[in-house]
Amino acid sequence: MEMEHDADQRKTVTSQISRKEKNNNTEFAEERHFLNKIARNILNKNEPNINVYLLICFVGITLGLLLQIINVKNTFKDISKDYETEGRKYWVYSAYSDVENKNGLLKHVHLVLERIGFEKSTNKTPWTLLWSHDYPFRVLYPNLHRLKPNQRVNHFPGTGFITNKVDLATSDSKYIPKAFKLPKNKEEFLKYASKNKNALFLEKHNQHRGVFLKNVSEIDLSSGESFVQEYVQKPFLVDGHKFDIGVYVVLTSVNPLRVYYYTGDILFRYCPAKYYPFDPKNLDKYVVGDDYLPIWEVPSLAHPYTALGFSMKEVFNTYVRSKGKDPAIMWEEVENAITEVFLKKEHHVIEALKNYPSSDNFFELMRFDLVVDENLKVYLLEANMSPNLSSAHYPPNQLLYEQVLYNLFSLVGVASYINGRANINLREQTLAENMVSSQKNIAVWSDECSTKCRDRCEELIICGLCRPCLSNKLRNSLLKSYREFLHKGDFKRLFPPKMVQKAFAPEEIKNLNEMNKLQYLWYQGKCNMDITWCA
Repeated sequence: MEMEHDADQRKTVTSQISRKEKNNNTEFAEERHFLNKIARNILNKNEPNINVYLLICFVGITLGLLLQIINVKNTFKDISKDYETEGRKYWVYSAYSDVENKNGLLKHVHLVLERIGFEKSTNKTPWTLLWSHDYPFRVLYPNLHRLKPNQRVNHFPGTGFITNKVDLATSDSKYIPKAFKLPKNKEEFLKYASKNKNALFLEKHNQHRGVFLKNVSEIDLSSGESFVQEYVQKPFLVDGHKFDIGVYVVLTSVNPLRVYYYTGDILFRYCPAKYYPFDPKNLDKYVVGDDYLPIWEVPSLAHPYTALGFSMKEVFNTYVRSKGKDPAIMWEEVENAITEVFLKKEHHVIEALKNYPSSDNFFELMRFDLVVDENLKVYLLEANMSPNLSSAHYPPNQLLYEQVLYNLFSLVGVASYINGRANINLREQTLAENMVSSQKNIAVWSDECSTKCRDRCEELIICGLCRPCLSNKLRNSLLKSYREFLHKGDFKRLFPPKMVQKAFAPEEIKNLNEMNKLQYLWYQGKCNMDITWCA
């Protein structure tokens, strides 16, 4: 009888061992060895039956609990990993530059993205951000013409009409020095030069490098590789040095148009050689190159910048005021010059976007370069599609670049986890976004919507902003506008422009397209309700 009972015990233990082996889990090798030892003890010893039975039960229950704890722990680790990295992958692209190197051209792009929880990946993974150093819409069109809602790209199709040097230089604007394509506009150029005999012209290559100051007789009028632009001969100088002003600008939307500029600081670059006595053969006197003179080496600016810790912009403003001039007017003109470019070129971007299902996938960071003359009159020279964000030449610029990038990613929602998950369903995405911006956050003009617009959407133009009349496209854009307002950081709205409470003037919108008119009125409505929305 005792032998039969031992046999039953042996079967029970053997059965437990068999079940463990089926799991094929190496984490339990020691536990299987322990059960085998117990089985051998049972066969070799005559222990009381009840004690053996209880011991086996205790071991089985303990191992079961241990298995559950480990499974829960592993599950939690998987969930945590998904929460941290799922849908937060980015890749970088350039056909000409080494952008994969984390210590190279895009060092600070990589650093900032990793700091906000992104993982560097490739286009073969479910990425949420593409940072392209080149214009990507030709080579990468197959990757970009069917983007998912959570995927973002750091360029807009069609913005080449802004960042291309010739297209921008030949735009009709009081802020842009007169320019001519050669040989296409040869006759027009000669006519202009004959009327402005003291004018000098910069001959520029159509793409990037090559700037030479010449008089009319020295210019090759038959060249198809260059254009000429009138030169600003009497620039404002700081300690005798000419300089240019780099303003970081972000385009977040077209139709309706929304543009922001970075107010945390402005990049000032000074020519290495003093301007006077002027020598057109010495480019260092009037052309800002890669080896420019940094602000901390300009005598009048070095101390307030380094020792006192002021921004480049504030240091410059202080210097200007010390010369008896008011920089406020200059900065207002800078804003007007940049805004005008976007209003003139927006239709090109709208047209290019027709090949893409949504404009919400795109944003763009540019740097506009400007100069000022001795009277602080502003001239816009160019817009850089992929502005330099490498501090390799000038390490102190690292903070500027990283703050620009962090504020950019916050503004456009890249830094927001809500908009970053790849596996979230539509309902959950909507509920998550509603936590940030919902209908009540974009409702404006309550008096008019409750009376004149209540039954007739055509009664007033602002009726188009009332909930029953609001189109889905505009509604989604305004919800996005509200999120941008909450997360704009050191970016300031450039367009729509700043407003005054209760002081809307119809002439401000008469030349805008329909969507821009409605968006302008929406911002005016928000301004009327809360003064912080006016600027």
